[in-house]
Amino acid sequence: MVFSVQQVKYEFLAYIKEFDPTFGNWYVGLSAAPKEALFDHHGVQSDQDPWLYKQLLTHRAARTVYDYFTGHLKTAGAAPDDASDDVDCVYLFKIAPHTRP
Repeated sequence: MVFSVQQVKYEFLAYIKEFDPTFGNWYVGLSAAPKEALFDHHGVQSDQDPWLYKQLLTHRAARTVYDYFTGHLKTAGAAPDDASDDVDCVYLFKIAPHTRP
């Protein structure tokens, strides 16, 4: 299912507030393969860590969500690679000692 910018912002905010309302304890990223990014790259443990991802209509929409969380709310997140317009998923996870940026 594909979501709008407002839907993803709302769902991410609700998810963050449910587990830990401190935005600096969360990482938000962009990826064409969000599960691979979460579990292989960042080391998120799917059965223990809070994590979530959503697909948006376009790369620009995904980038808007990413910019809102990292720029306005100050979550952690590495600068996304602008080389690909195929990246339409945004993901988040709660930072833990075993996760990697």
